[in-house]
Amino acid sequence: MGAKIFEILTYFIIYSFLGWIMESIVRSVSEKKIINTGFLKGPVCPIYGIGAIIMLLFLERYQNKPILLFFIAIIVLTTWEYLVGVLLEKIFHTKYWDYSEQKFNFQGRICLVNSICWGILGVIFVKYIHPFVKDLTFKVDIKLLHYIISIIAIVLLADLIVTIIKVKNIKMTLKKVEEINKEIKAKLNEIRKLTKENNKSEEKTIKTENVRKLVRKLKRKRDRMTLSLYKNVYRLKKAFPAINTKEITEILNKKIQIRKNKKNT
Repeated sequence: MGAKIFEILTYFIIYSFLGWIMESIVRSVSEKKIINTGFLKGPVCPIYGIGAIIMLLFLERYQNKPILLFFIAIIVLTTWEYLVGVLLEKIFHTKYWDYSEQKFNFQGRICLVNSICWGILGVIFVKYIHPFVKDLTFKVDIKLLHYIISIIAIVLLADLIVTIIKVKNIKMTLKKVEEINKEIKAKLNEIRKLTKENNKSEEKTIKTENVRKLVRKLKRKRDRMTLSLYKNVYRLKKAFPAINTKEITEILNKKIQIRKNKKNT
């Protein structure tokens, strides 16, 4: 049982990495610039790793029946794509891909062209790719392989946890930015009131300067938070170009506003 789990984990990591390479190359060629795709920091796309494991569990037994393999691959992998789409939407409240413009799509989550591609990929994977990868993988010393896979798995898990927390915190952090904006507005109003007063005492001057310092401090904090949000959103947009929410649009606009503010200072 332990050996089987280790084997599955090994293939999950290998195919997550190979999937990341494939998608990065395809996107880089189509967009004519280098694109580092992926939801995580590391060079992996777990969705491909899980997809590969599903293919091994459900399709490998049909290796010598290519036609049957093709149609079962369509059913299994299309179902997987649909379920992942629904799950991501439920967790993060946004679509990570959208096939609405494709013919014969269902809810924008799956479409006929993709399903046919899944069928072809299933056949190629089971008959050619996996046997080659399997042969290469277990030529490596088993103890060394255990160490390598264990270390990568720990790093990958940490990466996944941190990324999920960051994505889940996007809305909360944006709310904090809005609260800081309100505080800045209130302090600016306070400065206006102080400057309108006829009293020119030293106490008033010191108080006004202190409020100005606080405003500058709040603006720096707001801009740091916004830039951090922007980086997280930018990574999401690279990995899933179709993703779009009110919060994401607002964050991207705030990044533009920060640039304008810097030019004006």
